[in-house]
Amino acid sequence: MLRRLMRLTSLACLLAMVASGAARADEKISFRLDWTIYGVHAPFFLALEKGLYKDEGLDVTISEGQGSATVVQQLAQGQDQLALIDFSTLLFSVEQGLPVTAVMRIVSDMLGVISPADAPINRPRELEGKIIAYAPSESSGIAFPSLMAADGGDIKKVNILSPATGAKNTLLLQRRADAIPGNINVQPAQIEKLGMKTTHFLYSDFGVSLMAQGIVANNVFLKEKPEAVRGFLRATIKALEMAKANPEEAVDAIIKRMPQQDRNRDVLLVQWQASLPGLTTKNTKDKPMGVMVAEDWAGMQDVMQKGGALDPKVKPEAIFTNDYLPQQ
Repeated sequence: MLRRLMRLTSLACLLAMVASGAARADEKISFRLDWTIYGVHAPFFLALEKGLYKDEGLDVTISEGQGSATVVQQLAQGQDQLALIDFSTLLFSVEQGLPVTAVMRIVSDMLGVISPADAPINRPRELEGKIIAYAPSESSGIAFPSLMAADGGDIKKVNILSPATGAKNTLLLQRRADAIPGNINVQPAQIEKLGMKTTHFLYSDFGVSLMAQGIVANNVFLKEKPEAVRGFLRATIKALEMAKANPEEAVDAIIKRMPQQDRNRDVLLVQWQASLPGLTTKNTKDKPMGVMVAEDWAGMQDVMQKGGALDPKVKPEAIFTNDYLPQQ
């Protein structure tokens, strides 16, 4: 009788463990990327490949986006629970009252001015009398007046083309523009793949510092599922460290999930490696991975305001939180 009772107890414990595991695995998260695949997305796919999200009891689905402005709307509506979003776009979204909050910084200071290596533009004021091309709504364009002013340049002497989003690479390749602003962890690798050697300087070289992409949460999900958010961030930080140590493995994780990206493997690898210096800012270099500080958000608001695109009403502390990052 005692032996039977012990067997029943063991079986009950086993069933409880299985049920507990199933419950944990059922926590679904739809994670939306800011754009179609590029290098900075590699760590998220590595986390999937290594089972890091699964280890946190999460069933994560990663989907491509069509620009942060669209992605943040989907996030606010609850179509996704978490998303990778351009932080400049997030500033406008929070000012508009969208119920979203930044919970982790990924990369910063990726904006630069890109030009052909055989006709280099080495600093902002050298753009006077030259042609630069960018879509008016992109963050690099919004920050461009601040960049010119920081170097004592006259923006009125710069010829600005305003192509459709995504068309500026072609204008540079065709030599119809002397330079383009963009993310140095995205466009240079794409352009060089098509045959043009490039050079660039960073906005931050001239004191115009902007955080780039980070993880943003839907506020309802943040309130209702705080442990899920914490688990997602823990897993992502582990994956970021792995991707730093082994960039090729991280890029291969994308290709395993999306075999059509194999043709872009070299571009993705260059893009991810170019992202690595942006994992910290000057204000966070001694802080744990992903931490944000109010000074960086206030600096972005100032740049956007000087560019005439934003009249900030929301305090930086209302835009972000570090409360869901691992405690160190």
